[in-house]
Amino acid sequence: MERRVLVAEAAHAGRTVQRQLHDLLGMSHQAARGLIDAGGVRCNGRVVTRADHRLAEGDRLEAAWDPARRYRPSPAPTSGAGFRVLHEDEALAVVEKEAGVLTVPAPGHAGPSLAERLEEGWRRRGHKRARAHVVHRIDLYTSGLVVFARSRGAWEDLKAQFASGSPERVYLAVAEGRVDADSGRLVHHLTEHPKSFKVQATLPTDRGARRAASRFRVLERFADAATLVEVSLETGRRNQIRVQFASTGHPLVGDIAYGHPSPLIGRTALHAARLRFRHPLDGRPVDFRSEIPGDLRRLLRRLRAGHVPRMSKEDI
Repeated sequence: MERRVLVAEAAHAGRTVQRQLHDLLGMSHQAARGLIDAGGVRCNGRVVTRADHRLAEGDRLEAAWDPARRYRPSPAPTSGAGFRVLHEDEALAVVEKEAGVLTVPAPGHAGPSLAERLEEGWRRRGHKRARAHVVHRIDLYTSGLVVFARSRGAWEDLKAQFASGSPERVYLAVAEGRVDADSGRLVHHLTEHPKSFKVQATLPTDRGARRAASRFRVLERFADAATLVEVSLETGRRNQIRVQFASTGHPLVGDIAYGHPSPLIGRTALHAARLRFRHPLDGRPVDFRSEIPGDLRRLLRRLRAGHVPRMSKEDI
């Protein structure tokens, strides 16, 4: 193995690690990126995972490589059936999942969860200690954004953020009926049945009751049949949006557990569209968005065409 130590001078401040390796070690940009992806570069003692990490004056780069090995950049972030990785670094992964994919393993559900699929993909790419630490969850039949931590430290930081309610979590939902208020705030207390795990709105004094709060604004109304709303979570309780809207008389379209089946969509009309939080390594704000998926777009088109979102008793 060859090893070199490079200390960033004032003239190097702002350079990327990839460029520093290229300029000072004579590596091609591709080889420099490959060495970084292989874990062969450290900055101030920490493994560099981003080729575009920018140096400050005095930063100490340590590079170690095998001269007989041809270093190539790793393939694009892992994706697979039912999910797509939008961002991945040493601390976390932000994933866009399809409806029907479990976030984490659950009793009675066959097939690998999203967390397990991520870990398997990382192992195939050579990461021996592949762990997808669960920070938060979205429901089985909800689509959209989920973040996983890749280290214990990142998990602790992100869990604290989500517990405080500081991340911005925005959902798109289609509710049955006409939501009259253009915007509003929903506050309930929720309990979970110990056997069925079904969540319900209850009194604040009931045993196990947990406060749930969210804000909403109407984006589009479809006559009196349904309403498209944008929902921002203040708290992150299980099934929160579904139960809160059902409690106001506007269950989400297609929600069999808290509302009614729909002839227009085969799952709950709920999508985790935006996720904004502080990166656990340096505190910078990171912002991710997920486009509305095809089945929800089809639902909206049919609602605009005058279709009824709720099955009649004869159809059930």
